[in-house]
Order: sequence, then structure tokens, then C-alpha cells
Amino acid sequence: MLFSTPIFLFVFLPIVLFGYLLVGNRLRNIFLFCASIIFYAWGEGRYVILLLLSIIINYIFGLLLAKYRESSKGKLLLWVALITNLGSLIWYKYAVFIAENINIPLGHFGFNPIQIESRHLPLGISFFTFQAIAYLLDVYREDKILQKSFTRFALFMALFPKMAVGPIIRHEEIAKELCNRRLSLEDFSYGVKRFVIGIGKKVIIADTIANTSDRIFAIPQHQLSTGVAWLGIICFTLQIYFDFSGYSDMAIGLSRMFGFKIQENFNYPYIAKSMTEFWRRWHISLSTWFRDYLFIPLTYLLMTDSIRKKIAQGKYETNYRVAISIFTVFALCGLWHGAGFNFIAWGMIHGLFLSLESLWLGKFLKRLWLPLQHVYLLLVVTLSWVLFRSAGIIAGLAYLKILFGFTGIQLIQYNTSLYLNNELLLVISVGILGSTPICKYINKFIKEKLYFKKADSIELALLLLILTVSIIYMTSSTYSPSLYQQF
Repeated sequence: MLFSTPIFLFVFLPIVLFGYLLVGNRLRNIFLFCASIIFYAWGEGRYVILLLLSIIINYIFGLLLAKYRESSKGKLLLWVALITNLGSLIWYKYAVFIAENINIPLGHFGFNPIQIESRHLPLGISFFTFQAIAYLLDVYREDKILQKSFTRFALFMALFPKMAVGPIIRHEEIAKELCNRRLSLEDFSYGVKRFVIGIGKKVIIADTIANTSDRIFAIPQHQLSTGVAWLGIICFTLQIYFDFSGYSDMAIGLSRMFGFKIQENFNYPYIAKSMTEFWRRWHISLSTWFRDYLFIPLTYLLMTDSIRKKIAQGKYETNYRVAISIFTVFALCGLWHGAGFNFIAWGMIHGLFLSLESLWLGKFLKRLWLPLQHVYLLLVVTLSWVLFRSAGIIAGLAYLKILFGFTGIQLIQYNTSLYLNNELLLVISVGILGSTPICKYINKFIKEKLYFKKADSIELALLLLILTVSIIYMTSSTYSPSLYQQF
């Protein structure tokens, strides 16, 4: 069940909201947990058992880590917990990919190939696995993070607004609200507003553009022209942002309706002036997870004692060891997104530019004219999306060649006029504006210059318009799952 479907909007959500308001404070966690399990089981069926096992096992690991943290058993328990969580993720997400690549050398030496059938990827497994790992590492580091209540821990793991595509929530972010949260009309109205904005991003913009993007990427590459190729990747660049940020907005809005305040996951990443700034604005919950639980420990491991002393004294500057750590972390970030060399290459490209910016490129960029900094960022991000979107690394490299004019067209059957129409041009224009803070500034200006009642009326009218158009699109278009659902 996805947020941008009629069954969720008109059946599941009203029932859950009404039931949540009816039950008393003591039962709200249990009620919301049961609703979350139903939400997960709706589309995943028997894989809900995997989620329940993850909740039970990680709850027990948390208690044991808190008890034995100071002893040698604590470190052993931590490794067992990490291997258990990562093992489950690897089995469902990477087992086939690993077997296929092991079979290549095995075949050369005459060994029988490893046979692993393709398997279903359980919904949100990457997100709730990383969430569990973060919780266990935090418990191992300090006792105050421990959640002793099983019901609260279960809700923390399974809370349905963030179940499908995140964000990755830290336990400390909602620990107080798991114990005691107050419902207010202000929070509920803000939640509705964010949800409506999110569904508009997803259904009106992302899904409309996705239709063109998918059609272009399905064209045989020997028939793909440079103009059509650029249109395809521009569409995908907007599609992935509005798809994922739209779902993040919906998750934040839904959580606020139930009294949870979840951190922002996007902050206009396409207005960034460098890759470093881009990753401070894009998928913030994932980038901070990699920073806190992988980059910092790995960087510290690679450093010498003298460098560690300089850091303690505040005299440290980035060196090649940090650059290696950045590159490694983003290669793994690419692998997290998908079991394919194209995803790894995507992560390595981002890691390469981030590493160079940490060494010297960042200082050079700051001396450039501001528009050139934006052009640099948009080119790197847009071109790297080609590898992310393509079926494989070979297809991605071929698409990149076409973008730069190396088409090798044998028969021209497709041109931009087949795809550009008034609706697409309008949606792309709205998408470009919507990926900047212009609308936020306009809203602020209206509220400052007009009476609040008039400003609120205008805002309400716009939200109703977005919701109405979204419902029309939902009921008339084909099913369109979230891009990040597959990760």
C-alpha cells in the first residue's frame, strides 16, 4: 500500500486517524503499531514476519548490549547483531548479485555455478535495517538511548509513515514522543499541509514526468538522438527529486498528524553549489547515517596518532586519508541503493568529486562566479543520474556517449516533438520552480504583506487545488510505485 493510492487516502488513513483519536493515550502506541503492521502486510504478505522478527531480535540485542556494554561480551554481541542485520539485508537484496559475479570466475575454472533464484525485496528492508543498526550502535555507546518498552521499540521500528521509503529515523529523535505525545490542531493542520504538498509532488509532477522519462529510456539506444536523450535525463532528474522528496513530505506530514516530529529529509538540493553542499541537502537522513556510523569511524581508523592529536587541538586539515574514506563510503552508498555496478559507479562518481572538493576543488569552486558553481553541480549530478537510471553500467555509458553527440544513429524514429507537449512543458516548468525556494519566499511575502486571514485563505485554496488535481491524476493514471521503494 502506497500513500499515493485511493485505498490509502480514502480507506486506510481515515480509519486509522479516527481510531487513533478514539483510543486512550495508553493504547495509542499499540493501536498505531497494529495499524503499521496491517499497512506493511497489505502489500508484503508473509514478509511481515521478517519485520516482526527484526523487531524482536533487535529489541533483545538492545537489552543485551546495554547489560554487557562494558565487558568483552559487549563487543562480541555488537558484531553478532551487526552481522545478523546485514546478513538479512544481503540475503534478500544482494545474494543474486553476489552469486552472479562469483559464478564468472567459477565458470573459468570449470566449477558448477552457484544457483540462487531471484527473490522478492521486502518493502523498506534497507531503511529499517539501517535504523536498527543505528539504534544498536547508539545503545552500545551510551545507556540513555536504550528503549526498555517493547511496545515503544516496536512502534519505533514499524511506524508506517516512514516504512516504505524512509526517512531513516534515529531513536533519540522520537524517544520522548514514544513515551508521551500531545495531539494539537496546529500539528495536525501542519501535517495535512505537508501531506498534500507531498502527494502533489509525487502524483502531479513526478508521475507525469516519469511517463516521458520511462518512454525515452526504453528507446533502443541506436535509435536515440542527443536531444531526446537530454530530455530523458532532465525528466529523470526532476522525477527522482519530486518522487522521493514528495514521499518524504508525506511521511513527515503523516507522522505529525500522529504527534511525531520527524527531521527534514530534503532542503532544495538542486540549488547547491558543490557536491558537498548537495549531500547536506539530499536524503539528509541517509547522508547523516553514513557520516555518523561509517565515515567518522572509518576516517578515525585510517588516521595516524599525530593527526588524531591535531584534530583534538582543532588544527587538522583534510588529507588523502579522509579522501579515501569519503570515496569508500560513497561507493558503499551506491551499493546501498541497488545491487548493480551502475549503482556502485554512481556512488563512486559522487565519492570522487566529494573527495576532490575536500582536498582542493572546493576552494577552487568558491572562487568561481556563482552561476558557474551551480552549473558544475547540476552537470555532475545530472550526468551521474544516467548511471543510476540505466539498466546497467554498459547501458549507462552508452547513454552518456549519446548525450555528448556520439549517437551512431542508424534510423531516426524518435525526436523531441514526440514527447514535448503543453502538459509536459508546464509540469517541467513547475518542477524547476518547485526545486528552488522561490515558492517558499512568495508564501512568506504574501503572509507579511496581507492580513493573515487572507493569506491563510489563499494557502487553503491552493492546498485544496493541489489535493483535487492529485486525486484526479490518481484515479485516471496507471499505478506508479515510488522509485525509492526498490531500495
